[in-house]
Amino acid sequence: MISIRTSLATKYALRRTKHSKKAIQFNDAIKSSETAVFLMPRMSMEFYLARSVVESLMRYFRRVALVVTENMRELATYRTDLVVVTQADQSWLRLPSHDLISKLKNEHYDLAFDLTFSDDVFMSYLCRRSEAKICAGFSKTNGDHFYDLLVKVPENGEMKKAYDSLINTIKMFKEK
Repeated sequence: MISIRTSLATKYALRRTKHSKKAIQFNDAIKSSETAVFLMPRMSMEFYLARSVVESLMRYFRRVALVVTENMRELATYRTDLVVVTQADQSWLRLPSHDLISKLKNEHYDLAFDLTFSDDVFMSYLCRRSEAKICAGFSKTNGDHFYDLLVKVPENGEMKKAYDSLINTIKMFKEK
């Protein structure tokens, strides 16, 4: 059962992230992108699988940042900028704080990848509010509202295939 707080958070996030459906030239935007931020899952099983995405795509960007929760900090062993999300970075609705959103906005990322496989309004909202040129994430509840590039999740829900699909999609644009 969804709590009242979760329901309010979702409605607030959807209202605050209304964006015009801008015409994006994905080929040009992804091909010319130099900076990326990867919003890592907060669940450990997803985190381990999502690491393959970061490992595969890091070489395509001049600057990469990872957004990780405090308890996953030790697992982020890459040479990247690290944004650690603490309890203080959450509002009372359990959405990203204004300071955390500002921190990402000020970095001006070309691409933002929400690597959470499950419905995580915190990360979806943070991805959209990062104001990256392109926000990418997996097909999930309200995903089309938060992301410009949706990666389809396999029918059987196999996470590894979904992450591989995201890797292949980005490689397709970057290696043209």
